[in-house]
Amino acid sequence: MIGAYEPRVEPLWSPWVRRSEFVTGLFEAAAVPAGLAVLVGTPFLPPVLRWFGAKIGRRTWIGTTYLTEFDLVDIGDDATIGTDVSLQTHLFEDRVMKMSTVTIKSGASVGTRTIVLYDAVVDNDVTLGSLSLLMKGEHLTPGTRWHGIPAQGATEASALDFDAIAAQRRGRHHRDTPETATKALH
Repeated sequence: MIGAYEPRVEPLWSPWVRRSEFVTGLFEAAAVPAGLAVLVGTPFLPPVLRWFGAKIGRRTWIGTTYLTEFDLVDIGDDATIGTDVSLQTHLFEDRVMKMSTVTIKSGASVGTRTIVLYDAVVDNDVTLGSLSLLMKGEHLTPGTRWHGIPAQGATEASALDFDAIAAQRRGRHHRDTPETATKALH
């Protein structure tokens, strides 16, 4: 019905897009509830996703079924894909479907409920924190830590000190007390 997925751009109302969305609907409404959902987080999910066409390395842990254009997903050895991560290989932009690859390299870790958009690369031994968004076309440098929406580089301290991150975004030092923070807001 679709054949192997390849990077492409198609008009929203083209027959190809309709077929692709039909296949996605079958996967999400039939295959996932009928059996794939119980395999999430087990060693049995990666081989099943390989049958669908995803390139998945050895010793991976995958906590999601949120991937659709399987042939465009490449996950390296020893990678961890967190619970409810979306490996988003397509987007609709200006009534056009654009699809391309999502690459998670060896030893990388993608946190819970993170979204990785097409043409993005999470390189070797990268940690991408939970609830992050990796924008299309981004390439994360090997061995680094990232978090946020959009994903930004993180040091060990900033990745763990969420109060400091919140304070930075509010424009104040994280050691301010709640009283001084309240005064600063007024």
